[in-house]
Amino acid sequence: MRYCIFTPGCNWYRVLNSDIITMKMKIILLLGLISLSLLNIQAQTVPDIAGSEVTKEDAQLSLDFHNKVRADVGTFALNWSAKLAKFAQQWADHLASEGCILQHRPNSGVWATIYGENIFWGSGSDYTVMDATESWYSEIKKYTHGVQTNDNWYKTGHYTQMVWRNTTHVGIGVARCKNGGMIIVANYDPPGNYMGETAY
Repeated sequence: MRYCIFTPGCNWYRVLNSDIITMKMKIILLLGLISLSLLNIQAQTVPDIAGSEVTKEDAQLSLDFHNKVRADVGTFALNWSAKLAKFAQQWADHLASEGCILQHRPNSGVWATIYGENIFWGSGSDYTVMDATESWYSEIKKYTHGVQTNDNWYKTGHYTQMVWRNTTHVGIGVARCKNGGMIIVANYDPPGNYMGETAY
């Protein structure tokens, strides 16, 4: 099939073969996919004010690690959110003041959760944000890709939240408990771990 396209300003017709048009469309599509891939691996930068007690350097290490493991499964890179970091810091401080208990935010009340959440607790050492991040990631050893159910999410829910396909932002807070332990909280927006869906 051939198309005749009138060229403005000329008194003649240019004839284009449909195969050429199809090839150009394929090239444009390929270039678009390459651009998206480059955008996905582009380094995301933590702002100078991270929004919590986490240092900019520690926040950057965790963000880079998150984005590496997300790239491994083909999900887009996360951005750091000072708003989420502040939210995470508030819960970390609360848990530290309550005796360093390891507990997620409740579903209702003044401390109600509105984001995805990962929590880490450790004692006997100065645990860092990267220690928590790598601990959450270690659940990949128990992970089998598939639909999230009430039976399988518990063992790998920290990992799946890290790589959840619809999540775009993360923020982390850290607090030291009176007994020397460390509480580290990460919040994610939009949240992940929806039953009946896959992480990626």
